[in-house]
Amino acid sequence: MGNWGGNYLSQTVFRGALAALLLVAVLWSGASAQVADSGPPLEGDAYTAAETAYKAFGQRDYRASAASAAEAVALRPDLLRLHLLLIDSLIAAGDLTRAEQATKAASAAFAGNQELEGRQATIRQRLAQQPASDGYKALERGDAKAAIRAARSAVEYAPDSMSYRLLLLSAQIADNDLPAVLATAIEAVARDRANYVPLVWRGYINQRLGKRADAISDFNAALAIPGLTAAQQKNVRLIAADAALASGDFNAAIELLGRYSRTDPKVVTRLTDAEGASQHRGTLPNNGSMPTPVQECSTTVNGVVCELEAPAVLSILIPSASPEERAAKEIFEAKERAYRAERDKDYNLAIVEARKAVQLEPEAATNRLLLVNILMSAGRPAEAEVEATKAIDAGHSSAEIYAQRGYARSKLKKFSGAMSDWENALKRGLPPTQAHDVRLALADAALASNDPMRALRALQKLAVSYETAIRKAYALQALGRKEESLVEFRTAERLAKTAIQRDGALRAQINTLVELDRKPEARILFDQAIAEGRLRSIRDADLGYLAVAVGNDEEGLARFDRAHARGQLPARATIDAGYTAMRRFENSKAIAYLMEGIDAKADGRIDINDQKLFETRRTVSDLARVWGINSSITYGKVGSAPNPFQTITAASSYTSQLGTEFYYRPEGIGYRNGAIFELFGRLFETLYDQSGGPTGARTTQGMVGARWKPFSNANLVFEVDKLFALGDAARDDTLLRALYSHTVGTDLRVLDASWPTWYVYAEVDRFLEKRQLVAIMEGRFGRSFRLDPISSKLVFFPHAVLAANYDDSFANREAYSAGAGASLRYWFGETKYTAPPSYWELTLQYRWRLAGDQRAQGIFAQTSINY
Repeated sequence: MGNWGGNYLSQTVFRGALAALLLVAVLWSGASAQVADSGPPLEGDAYTAAETAYKAFGQRDYRASAASAAEAVALRPDLLRLHLLLIDSLIAAGDLTRAEQATKAASAAFAGNQELEGRQATIRQRLAQQPASDGYKALERGDAKAAIRAARSAVEYAPDSMSYRLLLLSAQIADNDLPAVLATAIEAVARDRANYVPLVWRGYINQRLGKRADAISDFNAALAIPGLTAAQQKNVRLIAADAALASGDFNAAIELLGRYSRTDPKVVTRLTDAEGASQHRGTLPNNGSMPTPVQECSTTVNGVVCELEAPAVLSILIPSASPEERAAKEIFEAKERAYRAERDKDYNLAIVEARKAVQLEPEAATNRLLLVNILMSAGRPAEAEVEATKAIDAGHSSAEIYAQRGYARSKLKKFSGAMSDWENALKRGLPPTQAHDVRLALADAALASNDPMRALRALQKLAVSYETAIRKAYALQALGRKEESLVEFRTAERLAKTAIQRDGALRAQINTLVELDRKPEARILFDQAIAEGRLRSIRDADLGYLAVAVGNDEEGLARFDRAHARGQLPARATIDAGYTAMRRFENSKAIAYLMEGIDAKADGRIDINDQKLFETRRTVSDLARVWGINSSITYGKVGSAPNPFQTITAASSYTSQLGTEFYYRPEGIGYRNGAIFELFGRLFETLYDQSGGPTGARTTQGMVGARWKPFSNANLVFEVDKLFALGDAARDDTLLRALYSHTVGTDLRVLDASWPTWYVYAEVDRFLEKRQLVAIMEGRFGRSFRLDPISSKLVFFPHAVLAANYDDSFANREAYSAGAGASLRYWFGETKYTAPPSYWELTLQYRWRLAGDQRAQGIFAQTSINY
């Protein structure tokens, strides 16, 4: 049953805080302490005893504290704070009996003191717990007398606790002491007139005692209490109907139960008895005896709450002895056995008995409906559909039969037939509650069938509620009327009855705002919900996705992390968590999540295509890279190759250069979600000069510098270089560079054998010391072909090329060309978790001059390795 008494403060918090507060208040408060107590200041032996008590309390030696406090009280009984110290020490020591005695003694001296009254209430509530527990145990073992004694003790300690009074009442019923039960019920009703349970018990006892008028009055009073749930109302009516049937008052029973559907066995049995008596098919025993209601108590946030439930019953109608009545009895008994077997979840027997009832009385639609209902309860919707169809084809159709066939078809995913059945049932007429449920089911089927207009039509006649609003919202959303759906989601949130419903509606609002490109509003709504403790019913992983959708990667990653720590992060979410961590610049965590996602793909726990897997591995490669080496040999006309660091040579002559670069990405700032910062060193050397210019070591050019790509989604790079001459034909200078490129299809693909590929590259270089301005633009446009017969990592790229060059160190500064060429690229270095991070490439082009200097025309070749 849980804790039947009041909850006491946590011992650690209560004792530690109380010790500190009392020690300060009594020993050091001076004048302020004298406000509460009269008499001379605390001194001498009393002071020593009190100080010892406080210190022992602070050290959690509560028995020693109680002993010293008792000594202090004996010396100075005029000080309230010493009495409180004694009481609190005894409570902390678990000696509630002495604590109560000390409280009574203090109350006699300090009458009306609220602190004493509060402690006394707490002590008595805790004292009540043990006898209450004893009472329940006694009831369980059938010792009614012991249960009564224990319950009375609990009530004496906590007279305001309704659960203890109802425990006493149950024990007295078990002892069959009806006058005593009535007295207890009367006292309970007087204590809480808004609680229907004691009123119904009083009605039950009055009925048992033959006081029919008083019983009716009690049942009517219970039904008149505002705020009863539908289930509570129904159980009160069932219990009142039992009393009416026990008195032979079948009209009252019919009036009480006539509003309910005959699909409920509890209603059917009682209502059939009442109607049988009304139609003179039998008689009711007028002996005042009635079934005892079932009382169930549970612990909630508001304490212990008890509810009453009408028991399942058998028919009490005494049928006549005519052949027709005997046949009716056989039918009735078959139905009763079917009901009883269904209650016991013996569905095979229930179905056998229901089929027997149909065979005995095939023209009775209720029998056919019983069989259909039992088949549905047994989880056999296909058979239920067949039997319902038989009933309809035999001319025994009814709104209820159509409704049940609709439910069966819905279970079988036959939504079109289910919707037709429900619409037919609604046209024929159903009780309001059943019609409400059918309309909701019809709307659900319409939404599942992508027929949102039909869902809206089904919901039109229903009152505004959470159930209608949430379905209207999804229907409107499916129709693209998202602004209207947003209103309905808000209504659903406002009318939601549970946290799960409320959070679901709020989540849908946020997602709808994102879909409406109102992401700032979605972010505000999400952040407010988190700050206010809402959305707690949603799983952390789903909250992570919601946070990412509104742009709150910090909260999203925290939710993914928490779900992962608890073993609740779905495998499909690990890759998304990795990208979220990457956006938060937590690269190590991002790599760990992405690798986990790659493992999940390998294990078959997630289904992503191979290209998505490759892109995930490419991301791991980018995140994990710390350093690299780029080396190339170029051959082409002076000033046209995309390299501004060559030795000055005669225009339009061919040169070949070797360039090598080593770069390093500092930890923490080197890679931040696609924004990159690198430090590098370079060496360039001219290998060949057609014009006879210097080559070899004389041309060796050294460079060190740094480059920064500030944007994640734009390949714009800023660079500063310091050039230093290692050969006598090299230069000392400072260079500022800006580079931009845009690429499509330059990476390896694993699903496509060929794909469109193009890129545009531009750079502007400014030398500061030996003034020179260089600008280069190049675009390549073609199609890549993976050469699988040779290697799936080898790619051939034939392309057209457009190039432009500006160099103010030449007499003719500009050069424009177009041409054709091809590249061969081989990727290597891949692992299970990383896409190939390195490649070797060979490019050969021939360009024709379009305008400007002759250096634009000729052969251009390059071989490079990026490692």
